[in-house]
Amino acid sequence: MAEVLSQEEIDALLSSVTSNKPNVQQADESKETVYLYDFKHPSRVSKDQLRSLRTIHESFARMLGTYLTTLLRTIVDVQLLSIDQVTFLEFTMAMSNPGCIWIFHLDEYEGKGIVEVSPGLVVLTIERLFGGEGKHSGDLRPLSVIEQNVASKIVEKILKIYDEAWSKAFPIRTKLHAFEINPQFAQVAPASETAVVMFLEINIRNTTFPMNICFPYFLLDPLIQKLTSEDWVGLTMMKKTPQDRVNIEETLKTTELEMTASVGELILTIQEMLDLEIGDVLVLDKKIEEPLTISVLDKPRFMGTIGIVGKKKAIRVEEVLSMEDIQLLPKKR
Repeated sequence: MAEVLSQEEIDALLSSVTSNKPNVQQADESKETVYLYDFKHPSRVSKDQLRSLRTIHESFARMLGTYLTTLLRTIVDVQLLSIDQVTFLEFTMAMSNPGCIWIFHLDEYEGKGIVEVSPGLVVLTIERLFGGEGKHSGDLRPLSVIEQNVASKIVEKILKIYDEAWSKAFPIRTKLHAFEINPQFAQVAPASETAVVMFLEINIRNTTFPMNICFPYFLLDPLIQKLTSEDWVGLTMMKKTPQDRVNIEETLKTTELEMTASVGELILTIQEMLDLEIGDVLVLDKKIEEPLTISVLDKPRFMGTIGIVGKKKAIRVEEVLSMEDIQLLPKKR
């Protein structure tokens, strides 16, 4: 028959268990921190290399924004969103179908990369180049052969800008290889291969379009091995060159500005405006022979006279206003 414990023995056992609890907590606290590791998404690019890649592609985003602003004659903002490491299968699964996929290769390196551009951006750009308004409809459709040829010429220029961004670390030379609409035909790496993807966002008229640059790791590896810490410091401290000034000046020369010419002004009360009828004559504060003020973005810059050229109304610039002349002009009421 089993021995029955007395109440005093039970209390002694409970007190010993209670006294040992702090030791258990100390053992838990002394354990090393455990970090999760996803074997499907191995991190094969170091933090220093990612930092250098980010610097290069932020520079590329600025140069691409300048080029697209000049090409489309409207303000274009390009930003680097992130640099991620995914499997090539995941990247191709995320691509749109039909899409605008350009495959490129690098001289002296084996392997191919991918430039994926939003089809909406490609259609908008082509429509803008051919004289249209360049409105984004949001509909996805395959590009025609003519559109593919025009778009490929633009992408070739973008790849040259990409080479220029890399040249601040070391020179590379990309060449366009092929164009694909279906992501299934853009298999430049095994499905399980790690791919480094640069996700960019292009903003035009409050509409955003994605653009992605994908490098299979076996193609990017010989490049990032050259990205030492010294290269990264050189990238961040790069001085502006005379060519940068020329590029900015060329962009400014093609920037559109609104010009207006005021033939005169008139102040009316609300009652006088309500009493206006067809045939009433409004007397302005300027005589017909007086020169008109020509403004650029609502800032007076020139004086001119009104006339007619052919069947169109025109204004001839008679004088370029100096800063003193502008200060002497009467203020708008």
